[in-house]
Amino acid sequence: MENTFETKPIDPDRINNNTLVELTNARFVDVVNSCFFDQGTRMIIQGRRIVALPGPAVKEDALKPDVTFDLQGKTVLPGLFNVHCHIQMINPTLLADLQTLKAKRRFHMQQVEKSMADCIERGVTHIRDAFTDDLRLNSRLKERIARKEIPGPRIQQAVMVGPLGGYLIPDLKGARKFFLGLMGIGKIKYNNIHSGAIAFSPDADEQMVRDAVDQAIDERGADFIKVGESLEESLLNKNPVNMSLHQLETITDQARKRGVQSTIHSVSVETFQRSVQAGFSSLAHMARDGELSQDDIQACLNAGTIIDPTLSVGYDASWKLKDDAFSGDPNMETLYQFRNNRFSNLAEEFWLPELATCVVRGFEKANKGKYKALGFIDMSKLLAHFSRLIQFGIQNTQRLFNAGVIMACGNDGGIQSCTPAMVAHELAILDLFMNESDKKKAFNGAAALKSATINSAQSMGIDDQFGSLAIGKTADLAVVNGDPFEDISVIGKCVDALFMDGRLTINKCGIAPE
Repeated sequence: MENTFETKPIDPDRINNNTLVELTNARFVDVVNSCFFDQGTRMIIQGRRIVALPGPAVKEDALKPDVTFDLQGKTVLPGLFNVHCHIQMINPTLLADLQTLKAKRRFHMQQVEKSMADCIERGVTHIRDAFTDDLRLNSRLKERIARKEIPGPRIQQAVMVGPLGGYLIPDLKGARKFFLGLMGIGKIKYNNIHSGAIAFSPDADEQMVRDAVDQAIDERGADFIKVGESLEESLLNKNPVNMSLHQLETITDQARKRGVQSTIHSVSVETFQRSVQAGFSSLAHMARDGELSQDDIQACLNAGTIIDPTLSVGYDASWKLKDDAFSGDPNMETLYQFRNNRFSNLAEEFWLPELATCVVRGFEKANKGKYKALGFIDMSKLLAHFSRLIQFGIQNTQRLFNAGVIMACGNDGGIQSCTPAMVAHELAILDLFMNESDKKKAFNGAAALKSATINSAQSMGIDDQFGSLAIGKTADLAVVNGDPFEDISVIGKCVDALFMDGRLTINKCGIAPE
């Protein structure tokens, strides 16, 4: 990652943890109140923290800056978040062919490294890996980022907890084991200390369930507890095993006692209802098998449950299927137009050239109504699960958002052809489907900012440290051109500069200390 401009090197002895660094001539974004701080506001950083935000009326500061950066009138956002992605799952298309499988195997690590660098380039300073089969891969990645061998965001790791035979903890046998292995699932046994999933017996008692949560945290290093639930047959499970409500409540209770957030894979109305009642911190994805009732929405509001809708899943997996009731939905036509205008450019921007061709080939194949993977595995039944998202998933997301339910930003990158860095893409899809017209936008720049910053920080349980520009918070700052309140595409685009932990990490615009 190289600077576009040659700038005077910053003397490391001049800026250290005791140095008071002042940022001036910028528009600082107040994401909480959906406005800019007063014109003329400055920011003072010491070490990695914001220690002051003096307004224009303050002429003499008690804190005298040692170094000043003139930010050239640019806009300063808090670091952005992707609360739901899968770093190690490199799946440029659900409709893979042999060329794709070979390219995935050959370029896996290079693509992971590109995705991490892309996050930083776009001001994404936090991501949450929602599941990985082998925890060692992300552990090594975090170490390399910490040692500054490669650029990358902070990574919060989820560990899956649930019954054997449950979602993402399938009892792997035969052809299913082979196929899921191609996706990066089931390659390591659940009792291995490096597995990203902990399985217990379907009839496990309360103590066994609590022990599993503790094991995820103490043995596997979980920053977050993940649960999967699938109430119908899926690619992962022919006859899925699901937990009792008491088991779900035990997981969320033990997670809270350990100071850890919890989330659940929730794609049905019944799972939505059970998850809210069980007390999960957040729900991943969206109910897509029917319409949520007003009581369901009110229960979600009352519980303070955060939703990570991940509508990017529909972008990749919702297609017109023969004899499918949702193929003629107006939202499907809107999606096709949106997708056809974007997918080749997104592939070029976010994927290595060798994998970008696989992305484009997969979309072109699906556009022609050809839904076989490897030339013989019919994916139509799997895709039928996602076509419903076009009607019920979007409708439920709209109603939850309009009711005031907190929406975080995640895109499930890795499961399909999204990458962890594609935050702007998720926001663009929300913008597409949450607004009935361009004249009156409910999901506007202010809502998008909250989703990608403070709401997501709350979802990850770290909003006391990150997610907004406030005294005492960590100075993760994305410096960009443009007004995010007027133009949603400003959020998640390539930054002009980035401060991370209070230090200038990216400098493409030639700013220098005075």
